Amino acid sequence: MNRTFLYRLIVLPAVLLTLLAGCPKTVKSQQDPVYTQYVSNLLTIQPAYAGISGVLAISALSRAQWVGWEGAPNSNTVTINLPLKSVNVGLGLSLLNDKWGPILQNGVYADYAYRIPLGHRQYLAMGIKAGFNTYHARFTDLQLDDPTDPIFAQNIDFRMLPNVGVGALWHSDLFFLGASIPKLFKNNIVDDSQQKIYREVIHFYFMSGIIFPINYNVRLKPTLLYRWSEDTPSYIDIAANFLFYERVWVGVTYRIKNSYALSFQFNVNNQLRFGYSFDLTSFHENMVHSGTHEFTINYEFQYGRWSKRYSTRYF
Repeated sequence: MNRTFLYRLIVLPAVLLTLLAGCPKTVKSQQDPVYTQYVSNLLTIQPAYAGISGVLAISALSRAQWVGWEGAPNSNTVTINLPLKSVNVGLGLSLLNDKWGPILQNGVYADYAYRIPLGHRQYLAMGIKAGFNTYHARFTDLQLDDPTDPIFAQNIDFRMLPNVGVGALWHSDLFFLGASIPKLFKNNIVDDSQQKIYREVIHFYFMSGIIFPINYNVRLKPTLLYRWSEDTPSYIDIAANFLFYERVWVGVTYRIKNSYALSFQFNVNNQLRFGYSFDLTSFHENMVHSGTHEFTINYEFQYGRWSKRYSTRYF
């Protein structure tokens, strides 16, 4: 893989997205969870990822953010995806749980991806995602400076927020490049007086990654993730992970103007993988001591009809 290809795939997008991240923007709170080990569970934000490995795969990821801070975000996902190779189709299912402060969201989404062979072991996958979130808010449990604030005067016990998303992913055994919008609808929640108290916003993701062999026993995987949304800060994750002896992953991640992280993953065998990452914030000196812990587990069923992949386990 030549240097020109690397420049187009990783370096040029990184420069452009860094410039975008520096543009002025309104700062508001996080809405959808952001994972450090997103590459291990890409289906949550990229429907075109469904069936990419060519085997039935199950992944789980849990993130406890800003440990020690009351009401800090806690996010959990479980994904299942499998290929229908005879028709170049991938199917997926995502189960989501996200809690921050008095807010609790649960989600169920189904994914469909159609994969077009491009030759030279490359594919273009187009995906759609459909499902719903349920939204709960225990506002009356909060201690407020102004207890008469009408927005926090009543709880929201249950609201269903249906949504659909789209994505595209160009990939081979050694690289991926894609973009996605997991939610296209801007659902609103209003109180009994029809006052808007919550609105879902559109998130756009751009992602890329590539594998470089350093020598026979060491491989380097740089990855890039850019997240834009209309009402929350944009994020750029730049990561570099090293694979030693096809067994151990060790890496670092920097989320520009937000946090940095150390990651570790261990391939027990060709089917089972465990991962852990530890994040520290960089945007507020009083929160530096408050870390974020993230755990992931992946299992692939490589038996019989599931024994052959579209790509390796690098992504």
